[in-house]
Amino acid sequence: MNATISNPIAQAWINDYLDLYNYAVALGDSEWQLELINKLKQNGVHIERHLRENQREQLWKMFDSINRNMLEIYDELRDTKNVKKSEILKEQVWELKIRRLDISRKLKACGS
Repeated sequence: MNATISNPIAQAWINDYLDLYNYAVALGDSEWQLELINKLKQNGVHIERHLRENQREQLWKMFDSINRNMLEIYDELRDTKNVKKSEILKEQVWELKIRRLDISRKLKACGS
């Protein structure tokens, strides 16, 4: 096993596969046992894939949240007549655009 075991997601993945292995033993399914052992031996690859998918999902949630916030601010901008408030809202939109760009870069790095 490798250093990823300290990660809670890695621990959960390994525990799940050990539970499946024990179930395969109880069933007497030797083919399934071998398949599970091979996956456990390659746990780093599987765990890294799971972590990347989890990270990508979290980034998309953040991206969507930023888009919703921007839409709300644009609604406020459209309705406001106050110049000072308008400037504050425009600055908020700008900050959200920067955050969204950062998330886009991270998504691209994840392969999404």
